Amino acid sequence: MPLSPRFNVGLHYLRAVAAAPETPAVLGGEATVSHGQLAEAALAVALGLQERGLGARATLAVRTADPAVALATLLATAMLGARWVFAQGDLVTSGRLPINMVLDDGSLEGAAPKGAVMLEAGWFAPRTGGGGRLPFDGFRDPEDIWMISQTSGTTGTPKLVGLPNRVLVARIEANAARLDWRGLRLASLFPVAAPIWLTYALTTLLHGGSVLAATPPEGWAAAGVGFALASPAQAQRMLAGLTLPRRLPKVQLSGGPAPEALVLALLRSFEEVWVGYGSTEAFNALSNIKTLGPDGQIASRTELAPGVRIEVVDAAGQPLPDGQEGQIRVRNPFLAPGYLNAPEATAASFRDGWFHPGDLGLWDAAGGFHISGRVNEQFNLGGQKLNAPLMDFALMAVPGVRDAICFMLPGHEGTEALRAFLSLDPAADVTEVLAGARLALMKLGGLPAVPKRFLFAETLPRNANGKADRRACVAMVESGRALRQARAGRPEAGV
Repeated sequence: MPLSPRFNVGLHYLRAVAAAPETPAVLGGEATVSHGQLAEAALAVALGLQERGLGARATLAVRTADPAVALATLLATAMLGARWVFAQGDLVTSGRLPINMVLDDGSLEGAAPKGAVMLEAGWFAPRTGGGGRLPFDGFRDPEDIWMISQTSGTTGTPKLVGLPNRVLVARIEANAARLDWRGLRLASLFPVAAPIWLTYALTTLLHGGSVLAATPPEGWAAAGVGFALASPAQAQRMLAGLTLPRRLPKVQLSGGPAPEALVLALLRSFEEVWVGYGSTEAFNALSNIKTLGPDGQIASRTELAPGVRIEVVDAAGQPLPDGQEGQIRVRNPFLAPGYLNAPEATAASFRDGWFHPGDLGLWDAAGGFHISGRVNEQFNLGGQKLNAPLMDFALMAVPGVRDAICFMLPGHEGTEALRAFLSLDPAADVTEVLAGARLALMKLGGLPAVPKRFLFAETLPRNANGKADRRACVAMVESGRALRQARAGRPEAGV
């Protein structure tokens, strides 16, 4: 039976956990949190926020690395009918979003935002009182915003996406239609700020399942993981080199294309690899499900999420035939209504009931869906256009490379130069890695695809969804250049 758009996840969870309060909700980390304990914590936080004046349609920003804290505060805002946003970057201080309160539990590195309230143990203590009617009613309207997320911002200023209660309920329903979530254990390489993790975690909780916290992939088989989430870059770094003691049912990759070599490596440890296609604005609209055929080759089938339409169109918005590349547009029941405080960006991306994500792709004659790049992530190199994420993955397939990001570095008089950041395994031979990197890119796009300089860093900039932050790569280079100039007391040539 379909859920009502007015369905309140927080209030429903309080009632539902009574059936099995001792069942684990969050496994691992410093301690296991049961469903009963998580519900008590969420209720306590909701009451505490209400006592401090935070109510319906107010905005709570939360800064934490703890899955239990993220989920308890998210459920609490649902009970109150309030908005929840992760306090990342300069969001709290930028003025782009009015925020009524900031909670910080101190689990993330760095100083808490100015004016933040420390989220200490007392916030989660069970409240005494008589089991009467709760003093809050949830959202006044199903179109009231519950969660606010930021887009990747890799090609410009991150936009704020307001997700109404109706939309999040529809996304949870779409998740529920794809798997049997009853008692399922969910593992993830995404941080708790990632919208995809939050939505999948809520789906898990509502079906009596458990989310894993601080359990490395080596421990997933012993923990009984039934479904795992990762970006392709995270999977390349942390899963591709593993062979788990037994194959787990499924892993979903979200946030970019997945090279065949990565899929083959993952199929050693998983029965199915779901390569998802979606976005913060449109959620997970489609999955290319990869399995190993009897001949040891990858078999693939494409499955749309319930109620989803994906079309490939030309510049005039006319649908293109199978096999022809064009721009992608998405329509589904759980689209975000637009961007907050950004009418021009909303008008550009949300048109006539369709969301235009800026991706390029095609449908093949067999019904398979293929992403070929992004309109704004194409590098013009030597007269040919190359897709930046595909260049990244060509480098990440080189032995000894943990992570790689290609980017264009602005130079003098408006020129740009191709550069690549590499993060290497500690035992890697730099000379061999560079030779392999140059060969991999040359195979992809010839000599123009090979950067004149490769740069190195321990950790490369990626957002919460695992996508490469190319603007941050430029900022890293420019910051290093400015520091060296200051030390030398003279200008420095281009890097």
